[in-house]
Amino acid sequence: MNTESNLKLDSFVQTNTALTENASIYETNVSTKAQADQFASDLDHLLNLKEEADQPIKWLIGEKNAIKNVLVDKLYPLSNALVCYANSVPSTEILEKASISKNTLRLLSELDLIAFNKQIVSMARQHVADLPAFGISEENIVAVETDGKAFEQKRSDLIVLKEDKANAKNEYRLLQKKINNLLNSKLDYSIENLRATHPDFVNYYFAARQKAKGAQRHYDLLGYLKDKATGQAIALGKVSVEGLDLTTHITENGTFRFKHFPEGEHRLIIENINYKTLYVPIRRYASERSKLYLEMEAIPLEVI
Repeated sequence: MNTESNLKLDSFVQTNTALTENASIYETNVSTKAQADQFASDLDHLLNLKEEADQPIKWLIGEKNAIKNVLVDKLYPLSNALVCYANSVPSTEILEKASISKNTLRLLSELDLIAFNKQIVSMARQHVADLPAFGISEENIVAVETDGKAFEQKRSDLIVLKEDKANAKNEYRLLQKKINNLLNSKLDYSIENLRATHPDFVNYYFAARQKAKGAQRHYDLLGYLKDKATGQAIALGKVSVEGLDLTTHITENGTFRFKHFPEGEHRLIIENINYKTLYVPIRRYASERSKLYLEMEAIPLEVI
């Protein structure tokens, strides 16, 4: 799995922990509990799919290649013995089917190697009585046949494992989208509805959900500033994000824009020399653009 997918999964786990630890808060709410239970069930399945998708295959590739090397080392003497036998008979048919260099044998595709191995074993069995004169016994033929079957089985096992991993990854992606939809369209709203009575739990939940978005995403944030008393646009000044190195300027038309505003819970600090500093809490968990219409209170002029 890639980094973003792993981050999402990790945050799903944290979100589920927040829900589990505070289940007593929402367990009497049928709708919220059903959503939380569905999320927990889907997450459990997602974790199983990840384990399946992340199965290592290098060990199986190593075993397959090791058996292939042993097979080639045993197969070449057998094919060479058949060539020698064909030259002694002579037999053009056997010569054409058995003649191959060891280097060419190693370069054969896996399917061609399997086919060639079966062909050589079959011919060797047909002429088993004649091959001892060329250094080949029945035991040699059996060994080549056995290694050929072992190689074919390892190759088959590897193909099945790769297919299982691919299917698991595809199912993982689909289920992850399903979970995202459940959280974004239902559970987030249900938990937010508890903010008035259980703010600490809601903040805990959304702290985990912030990470559930995976890699950090950014959104446009546009603000319009007006004088609270006159309704006139407030020109100039600056807007910063508390705790972050993120600042923008207020235009002459009373607007400000953050083109890359981070998701999560933040607080804007809006400053103008003629107005009281304005603090605006921001919560961003959706990908749409956000517009703020704000009013600032002028600082009274001192009367001398």
